[in-house]
Amino acid sequence: MTDTPKTAGEGVYLGTDITLALAARDEAPLHSDTTPGKWVKDNLFNSVMNSIITVVLGVAVIFLLTRAAQWVISEEWRIIQVNLRNFMVGQFPRDELWRLWWSAYVLIVGIGGGVGALAHNAEDDAREKGLEYKRSSWLDLLRRFWPVLAFVALMTSFARTWLPYVGVLVALALVVAARTAGWAMPAPVRARAVQFMAVAIVVSTVILAGTSGLVAIVAGLVAYFAVASETSRRFEGSDARSTLLRQLAPIVVGVAVWFVLDAVAVDGFGWEDWGGLHLTLFATVVGISTGMPLGILLAVGRRSELPVIKGFCVLFIEFVRGVPLISLLLFSSFILPLLFPLSVAVPETLTRAMIVITLFSAAYIAEIVRGGLQAVPQGQTEAAQASGMSAAKIQRLIVMPQALRAVIPAMVGQFISLLKDTSLIATIGVAEFFQYSAISNAQPEFLGKEKQIVTYSIVAIGYWAFAYTMSKESRRLEAQLGVGER
Repeated sequence: MTDTPKTAGEGVYLGTDITLALAARDEAPLHSDTTPGKWVKDNLFNSVMNSIITVVLGVAVIFLLTRAAQWVISEEWRIIQVNLRNFMVGQFPRDELWRLWWSAYVLIVGIGGGVGALAHNAEDDAREKGLEYKRSSWLDLLRRFWPVLAFVALMTSFARTWLPYVGVLVALALVVAARTAGWAMPAPVRARAVQFMAVAIVVSTVILAGTSGLVAIVAGLVAYFAVASETSRRFEGSDARSTLLRQLAPIVVGVAVWFVLDAVAVDGFGWEDWGGLHLTLFATVVGISTGMPLGILLAVGRRSELPVIKGFCVLFIEFVRGVPLISLLLFSSFILPLLFPLSVAVPETLTRAMIVITLFSAAYIAEIVRGGLQAVPQGQTEAAQASGMSAAKIQRLIVMPQALRAVIPAMVGQFISLLKDTSLIATIGVAEFFQYSAISNAQPEFLGKEKQIVTYSIVAIGYWAFAYTMSKESRRLEAQLGVGER
């Protein structure tokens, strides 16, 4: 080998052999004329040992595929057909199933229309700033959400009546129509896409669970955040009147919505009797949507200079993160009711469980957000203070967006973990998606027939479909925001 260095580029020295190799690589054709047979011979049967390994692995793969095909076309799946409704919605009464369908349709119309409007708003904003914007096609959406769609198609294939097929087809048609209509809305209507989605969430929840209790509280919180978004957009001034409207209007509207819904009796089917995949997804969404803002507040509070606030946040975070979720669920189910006075009504089991899941999720999210806050350079905060910005605006407009952008992977990882952790509520007697695998196998018709591999496979596919979709969306968001790039 020749060690004489030669210049290649500006100030970069490469050996002669490396230079020749790079030149050969640059001159190599972009395609290969190698036939499949020659590729197989060169890569799989180029020696005695590789030939033996290829044959052994080939026989093993053929055997596994054959057994898998026999298992798929066998009668093993009857347990899923019989218990399909249990896996999806638990013991939801058959004569009340219309609530599920109409609630889902309202939610699809609201969210789909809002997403279409927000996408159009983003395109208009990008054009005004001279930036490139690529609208997602239906094929792009199919690539993004194919795991969930495939799982829905799999579960629908087990239906023994035509109603689930019609319901799913109507839902897909509404997705297309709502997104198209949202995109075509006039600009003044599109500007209120967030409020449109908030109304759809409230109406969907009322159709399903009625108006009393926590439903009214949730509706009040949704109304609060929707109005807060609207007032923040309309009253951007710093005068006293604008500040007062931004602070009071969301509170007044949120309390009014809560009071009206709690006072007006509208029948529903409360979430205490929900079950199956429906309950799993609901508990996950509640844990994420309520745990994230609470976690952000805890993260900011832990960095506070006030000893009382900082001490409380540190104590809460470290205590919750120091004990397993299952112990908190058992405490909420068996010990907490004993601490309530006799004159006070104890919340239902599932309500207490969702509160525990929210607090548990908030503690972990707080530490994730705190890590993002520490990654924001202190100089940016000092520059904002020097320009006269208030502490709240500095956090909302400068620090928090950068912190949340930096912790997207960890945040989504926590959301995926929360989706799987909801299976622990089975320990307090709540039948969610995972628990119905054991319930199905305990039925007299299937007892002792060892169908666990079938039921647990379906459960695993369901968890994977939603977890993988969340992971894909996380990577897409990271790419859009340029996470990890300078």
